Amino acid sequence: MVEKNTKNNLNSNELLISNLVFSALKTSKQHLTRPANPEWIEHAGQLLFSSSLSKTFEQDRALSELVALGFKTDTIVDHCIPVAATLLGDGWVNDTLSFSECTIGTSNLQILLKFIGQNRERACDETSGNRYLICSHETEQHTLGALIIGDMLRRKGHSLKVQLSTNYDEVCRLQSTSHYEAIFFSCASYLSIRETAKCVRQVRKMLKQSVPIFLGGSNIEEISQGVDLSCFDLVTNSLSAVNDYVSNKKKRELALDAGALIQ
Repeated sequence: MVEKNTKNNLNSNELLISNLVFSALKTSKQHLTRPANPEWIEHAGQLLFSSSLSKTFEQDRALSELVALGFKTDTIVDHCIPVAATLLGDGWVNDTLSFSECTIGTSNLQILLKFIGQNRERACDETSGNRYLICSHETEQHTLGALIIGDMLRRKGHSLKVQLSTNYDEVCRLQSTSHYEAIFFSCASYLSIRETAKCVRQVRKMLKQSVPIFLGGSNIEEISQGVDLSCFDLVTNSLSAVNDYVSNKKKRELALDAGALIQ
């Protein structure tokens, strides 16, 4: 992993941001520019990046400006916000942004994501999909991924709760009281992936009933090298694979219940 020349002068919080940038915000531009007009996406990402640095950032105004340019909220979540986040990372790596600026920008992007998610939650019918608990571990500094995953699932009609900066006690409490059909951990940092796996192993021991637990993240293959992730049912960036896994599990359980009734 490339290191900034100033690493020796960084405090613990700045080291977290530095690690976050390399492992989470430096996402492949090819992945981010899949829409038909990638140049327009990059332009929108630049605008959002600039506005996110403002201390007087207003999420409704930022959203309205992008919508006025012709962007749907799905595109803003899937592409514009990741582009802006990548630019924040580039600024930190290239020493054109300070620690406080990077922190403000990331925080404002999260505020925008939550704002979009809350509006979508009020508009969506979540009665026909699966029920998910979306988590990021308390050692994970990059929570944009969990919010984006939550928005993607919610727009497909799934019911979910997003729990950021959580630990195994809280996960067990939520699962025991709400009985989610699956738990999804979002991880994007070298610093947190081992702690996330440790948390899941503790959850497995504590919960009386088995529940599918998944792990994902934009750079999960890179940061998971050499880490024991056998406690997860799937390690994937494919939400389709996650949904298929849960749906197939439900079908198997229904078939077993039907067989038991016949006997």
